[in-house]
Amino acid sequence: SDVGEYRCEVKNDVGSCSCITGIRLKEPPSFVKKIENITTLSGSAAIFNSQIEGSAPIFVTWMKDKDEIREDDHIKISFENGISTLQIVSVGANHSGKYTCQAMNDAGTEKCFATLLVTESAQIIEEPQPLNVTSGTTAILECIVSGTPELTVRWFKNKAELTSSRKCKMTFVNKVAILKILSVNKEDSGEYDFEVQNVFGRSNCTTSLT
Repeated sequence: SDVGEYRCEVKNDVGSCSCITGIRLKEPPSFVKKIENITTLSGSAAIFNSQIEGSAPIFVTWMKDKDEIREDDHIKISFENGISTLQIVSVGANHSGKYTCQAMNDAGTEKCFATLLVTESAQIIEEPQPLNVTSGTTAILECIVSGTPELTVRWFKNKAELTSSRKCKMTFVNKVAILKILSVNKEDSGEYDFEVQNVFGRSNCTTSLT
C-alpha cells in the first residue's frame, strides 16, 4: 500500500536537511447504524437517527421521497459526533413517505432509507343531528368519520346495538356512515349512539329521534 509516512532528506558535504510527510487514504462515508422505519400516531414526534463514519468533512442531506428537507419550526436537523438526526416535532398525514439520509465526502456518497407511516385514531368529523320526523316517513342519520383503515362503525338505539333489517338500513362508504330507519313510528323514538373505531382508538357520539 502507498499509505504511510514519507521522509525526504537532502545532504551535501556541509550538512543535511530532512522533512517528514504522510499519505492517508480518505475513507468514504458508511453507516454504522442506518435509519429505521417508524409508525406513529398523528400529532406525535418522529425521530430518525443514523450513525456515520468516514473521512471528514462529511455532509449530510435528508430527503422525503424526492424532495430535500429543510429545517423549519417543525423540523430539526443535526449532525454531531457522527450522529445524524432528523426530528419532526408533530407529524401529520402529509409526513408519511420514504425518507433518505445521504452522507457525502470527497471520497464518495452513501445512502440509507426508511419509511414513516403516520396513523390516525378513529375520529368523528361530523356528528348526526337530532331529528324530529313525521310518522311513516324515513329518518336518516349520517355521520362523517376519519382515521386509518380499517374502520368499524356501529349504531345503537337506547344502548342496544342495531343490525341491518327491513326496518333499518346501514351503510358505510367513503368514511360516511348512514343509518336509515324506514316508516318511522313512535317505537323508533329514542336515543341513538354511534361508534367508530380502529386499532388506534375509538370515538362515539349521541343523537336523538323524536
